[in-house]
Amino acid sequence: MQQALQQKVQKAASAIAQECFAMRVRYLNRSLTSIYDEVFRPLSITASQVNMLVAIITQQTLSPSELGGILNIEKSTLSRNLDRMRKAGWVEIDSSQPGRSHTVQASEKGQALLLNILPLWQKAQETTCTLLGSERSKAIREVADHARSEIMKT
Repeated sequence: MQQALQQKVQKAASAIAQECFAMRVRYLNRSLTSIYDEVFRPLSITASQVNMLVAIITQQTLSPSELGGILNIEKSTLSRNLDRMRKAGWVEIDSSQPGRSHTVQASEKGQALLLNILPLWQKAQETTCTLLGSERSKAIREVADHARSEIMKT
């Protein structure tokens, strides 16, 4: 009986390991993020924080919850990164208006940092595109754009 159960468990694990989209996307995410994190390391910023900084600069001023919604980030991860970014002087959090939620905006230091990030980001992009190839790079952009548009509808 124990052997039959073990075989079922192994078969289930094998099916999930071979077919699961979530596992594959998480692996791809970790692999590609490590390329960007390594390139950004001299600036003491992570790929996740760059993503947040870009969203903040693009939107100019927004609440943390709006930022979390745009980036689809868990509240605890968002808070932790925003706190680190505030302490580094890259973002400013304004809570001066009573009854209103806080707003986040990039500081002058954060804006200058983005300009220093750009050539490093370009290097990471080139590395990633070379690793994936042009067709796969294009496919990832299309899949991500499609998923984002579908998620934003809900």
